[in-house]
Amino acid sequence: MNLPRQTAFTAVWLVVLAGMVLIATEYWRRGLTVVGAAAVLAALFRLVLPARRAGWLAVRSRTLDVLIFGSLGVALAAAAIAVPAE
Repeated sequence: MNLPRQTAFTAVWLVVLAGMVLIATEYWRRGLTVVGAAAVLAALFRLVLPARRAGWLAVRSRTLDVLIFGSLGVALAAAAIAVPAE
């Protein structure tokens, strides 16, 4: 199966879009967690896919990309969970 080069990037952005829809419909905590999960998904894609298959997710070295995407995802999800409910 030969998928287009930007399949992983598109999948990540579809998850981000789902999170933004949740945020726009006033489910900001869930939405932010989903956006964080999208960043972790980007880190996983960057970790397991070769640079030519990772497409636009491959910006820097593999190690730096995985660390930045993973840290961003965990930080977003942690921030969403840490804010007390009203």
